[in-house]
Amino acid sequence: MGSFSSRRVAAGCGIAAPVLVLSAILLSTALADPFTWSGHALSDLGRPGTATFPLFNGGLVLGGVVGAPFVGRLWAEARTPLERAGVVCYGLAIAGMALVGVFFLEHTDWYLGRSLHGPVALAFFAGAPVANLLLGAGAVRAGERRWGAVTVGVGLAHLLLWGGWLLAIDVGLLESGAWFGLVEFLVAVLFGGWTAVAAVRLLDRS
Repeated sequence: MGSFSSRRVAAGCGIAAPVLVLSAILLSTALADPFTWSGHALSDLGRPGTATFPLFNGGLVLGGVVGAPFVGRLWAEARTPLERAGVVCYGLAIAGMALVGVFFLEHTDWYLGRSLHGPVALAFFAGAPVANLLLGAGAVRAGERRWGAVTVGVGLAHLLLWGGWLLAIDVGLLESGAWFGLVEFLVAVLFGGWTAVAAVRLLDRS
């Protein structure tokens, strides 16, 4: 019974984590003054001295902590080497997300002489699509073609968002850095949405 219960709790964490993180982000954007989707990055919400500093960074860290058991459940459910590689990348993305809240912008004024904000943010934004592509390919190989196709599609959507944004800047449709915060949020929604749906599927198996 304990094992059964722990499996359900771990799957439930996959629903709770994205709800916590996305709620913290949206609430931070509502409380921040000033904040515009076109002119700011989401990380601006976590700068020291801002009213949203504890909410934004705390939400990311808490989301990472709550999401950790779900990573374990994904690993336990992995059936192929591709899926296991995908879980590793997914765990890297979760860790990167949480560490964005630890190594917030200008954290060097508080601790460490070298900024780690960029590397941990990259771990999230690069790890998320690669995780979806690998998990999706692994699911297809394991016989779950429909779910695998959906998962691969989410990974491709990540890449299309970033690629479309960079292309728009390159051809002059957008100024450099414009709407970065919106792209970041849409990527977070993709990642969180997939996580929640995957968690519901695992709950049904528990």
